[in-house]
Amino acid sequence: MEAAKAEETAEAVKDRRLTAAKPPKYSFGEKSRKIDYDLCRLMGGGTEISMRWLHWKANNVSETVAETAAEADSRPPVAVEAKQGRVLIELKHIYKIYRLGGEEVRANDDVSLTICRGEFVAIVGKSGSGKSTLMNIIGALDVPTEGEYYLGGEDVSDMPDKQLAAVRNRMIGFIFQQYNLLPKLNILENVELPLLYAGTGSAERRERAMASLEKVGLKDKWRNFPNQLSGGQQQRVSIARALAGSPSLILADEPTGALDSRTSRDVLNFLKQLNEEGNTIVMITHDNSIAVEAKRVVRIADGKINFDGDVKDYAAIIQARP
Repeated sequence: MEAAKAEETAEAVKDRRLTAAKPPKYSFGEKSRKIDYDLCRLMGGGTEISMRWLHWKANNVSETVAETAAEADSRPPVAVEAKQGRVLIELKHIYKIYRLGGEEVRANDDVSLTICRGEFVAIVGKSGSGKSTLMNIIGALDVPTEGEYYLGGEDVSDMPDKQLAAVRNRMIGFIFQQYNLLPKLNILENVELPLLYAGTGSAERRERAMASLEKVGLKDKWRNFPNQLSGGQQQRVSIARALAGSPSLILADEPTGALDSRTSRDVLNFLKQLNEEGNTIVMITHDNSIAVEAKRVVRIADGKINFDGDVKDYAAIIQARP
């Protein structure tokens, strides 16, 4: 009985530690949040946006799980063909328009795109092409100015922030260039974080996090802290965190950008393995040599898609360039 009590106390201490490690809440209103968010994105603040996602997620998801479940019963049913089909992502005539002073910037300009379950798609483009804006819309981090976006048959085009946060937590696993691991938590606790925000119980949370770490080959290092790992190992922890919630979509933002060539190859091979196991992966990159590791390439320039096809066709175009 005393042993059980001690174990319970240890779990309570751990829960308090994880809760205390949550990023601070943002208190600004929706309008000011959106302006700040848009400006950050236009200025190329990828890492800032990634951390803002963690902050916003921590602030909203755990508070709205029950609310979202209740609202689901009151929403109109999703079209049967969408629910039963293989389509996971459907973008219809997406525009993302920013206004700075008197100037209008079309970061995404009439983008239509369909991605099916089980695909491995690379979205490639130079800096300023609109690929990061498109990633944020696909990742339910932002909503389009105009157009429709269906994720798993559900219209998320103009969802309120709380519902959007719940969709992200339920359906999307994120892999960031800079890993975004919390330094004061060990790697097991880092992998547990999305599950904590989702309200998963401590026993199930630990079991699923350990399974994810085993999948990426780091189960024996679960006690280690991020600064005790190499860059490649930290990225594998990031992948484990993305997998822990069994998401419908894995969204990888420049996943090899902070790694050397050998470690990059290991990470890409692991993403390919995950895809072969049936996971849907959308990878954002500026590098053609990384893009051709996917099975399908979508190239974006000046906010528009100018190529969408098989990787072999894209590789042939690149090789034909002088």
